[in-house]
Amino acid sequence: MATSSRIGPGSWRIVLEATEARLTTSRRKGPRLLYAPPRLDGAFYLRPDAALAGFALRLPLPSHRAEQPVLHWESAELDRDARAWLRLGRHEVCAPVSVVCAEIPGERPYVKIVLETVFFSGGLRLPGLLVPRPVTLRLFSEIRLADAFPASGADETL
Repeated sequence: MATSSRIGPGSWRIVLEATEARLTTSRRKGPRLLYAPPRLDGAFYLRPDAALAGFALRLPLPSHRAEQPVLHWESAELDRDARAWLRLGRHEVCAPVSVVCAEIPGERPYVKIVLETVFFSGGLRLPGLLVPRPVTLRLFSEIRLADAFPASGADETL
């Protein structure tokens, strides 16, 4: 994990319009998009030096059922154990997670976060996949100091 320790403590917000999650799988013709959740809920956990300590995210998945399934993606103590837990209903898997955090300097600096986990779909019984295969879950996001936002410019405070 790479991050800068020059960013001081404070209240941070997730920039939702700069956040995207995608679940993809590989096939002979190249990668195939399985889901691109329209939104996500959750939080990133930062240490006092702004290093990413962990995250807990909920990604809604498409479904024809009345109750929409939600994929839970969590990790704690990223600097000690770069593993993430994925849970869908009663099914759960643990897989390595790669984390890149980069400070983007400027007049209104921010931290760019990229998370990626590859897991076997059979362990979660993902809807829409008839044959179990490796799936990549990748998230791009930005966090900014809360005072860099107008009053309604962001959704989640860290």
